[in-house]
Amino acid sequence: MKVMKKLRLATLAACVLLPTASWPQGTGGPGTGGSSGSGSMSGGGGSCSGSGSSLGGRGAGASCPPSSQQVSLHIPDESAPPGGVVQMKFMMTEPTPISSGSLRLVTPQDTSVEGIHLFNPAGDVNGFAVINGQQVNILYFTSNGTQGSDSPIMTIALEIPTSAAIGTETQFSLDPSSTWNLGRLGVATMRPIPPANVTIGGSISIENVAPGGGLLPTGTVVSVRGHGFQRNTHIQLSNIKASSIAVVSPQEIRIVLTAPTDMTGKQIQVVNPDGSQDTYFSYLRGVPFGQSNRSLLISALPLFSSLTHSEAVFAAASFSSAQQFSGVAVQNQNLAPATVTFTLFSSSSASLGSSTVVIPSGSFIMRESSELAGGVTPPAGSYLTVSSDMSVQLLGFLGDDTAGTVTPVAALSSRP
Repeated sequence: MKVMKKLRLATLAACVLLPTASWPQGTGGPGTGGSSGSGSMSGGGGSCSGSGSSLGGRGAGASCPPSSQQVSLHIPDESAPPGGVVQMKFMMTEPTPISSGSLRLVTPQDTSVEGIHLFNPAGDVNGFAVINGQQVNILYFTSNGTQGSDSPIMTIALEIPTSAAIGTETQFSLDPSSTWNLGRLGVATMRPIPPANVTIGGSISIENVAPGGGLLPTGTVVSVRGHGFQRNTHIQLSNIKASSIAVVSPQEIRIVLTAPTDMTGKQIQVVNPDGSQDTYFSYLRGVPFGQSNRSLLISALPLFSSLTHSEAVFAAASFSSAQQFSGVAVQNQNLAPATVTFTLFSSSSASLGSSTVVIPSGSFIMRESSELAGGVTPPAGSYLTVSSDMSVQLLGFLGDDTAGTVTPVAALSSRP
């Protein structure tokens, strides 16, 4: 791989609304900087001031004044039988030029997060979710705005415990302190919305779709997995051409594609004779391949865009604190294994260390830079190159153990 010229990447400062708030790098967020201290941070039309860490640290007295700009969301009610899955859908009710988001929520008690995905028309939205018990913190950035009102900008799949009593209801809502950056328009807050009701009941639930994302060739067998499928279950596909659709068990429906199809964002609806129904928006729910030595990354979930690259360069600069680190996440959306090589270079383009990983189909890895460079700690000004024998999904990040944040960053340069 040709070594590309090193570029400097500035770390965006955090607009501290909650201890875990942080802004993605390179997205027009509030201000720049790379160390802790007192000062003022501004971006677009919004500003905030106080003392804290520019990497999402716990600010002392830092605050952001309420924004007059608001985004309008709607979260529909959902239901599922005990042991089933509800896919909570975040719908925009009006177009909004979102460039980044900092979202927080607490999932209903006893439910577990099975998957999270971000959607937009261009498929270029990237992010990370940090999951601590029922608390979920999501940071993301995009350059092409949001979905329309017919498709969600985000979904969260929650598994209902098998012990849940039929008829039980609980509520699901987004933390009202969540914020969005509208590029040069500044910071926006959420317009108040009623919580969604989650009801335990019905006879049917879609749990996952596999393969659920990426461009799939003609003849691919797509498995819709879930609960309560019946021989006479009605199945409706949106923008999916299929040569056959068959219920093969109460837990699986098989679809054979009759044309090349990008499954990301495709809508699948199932309806049982008793009127129970479920609607699911498809995406690739990657399986972790191995595990990082960083405990923070164990609780983090990368949210990959649909865009793919065969080569990319990420900043891997050193940090003043051992609690801060950089890294890369890679997901293989292809049907065959991908061979990916990581190489760390110094500021003078000297090779410092490397590793090669064969990532299975539908799997992802997320590692600190030193773990990908044969144990070499990145020195100041260094950068990490990623090269794959087939295009894969790539996402850089900045981690902060003290703040408990994993902030997505774009590549310095890349090619398909």
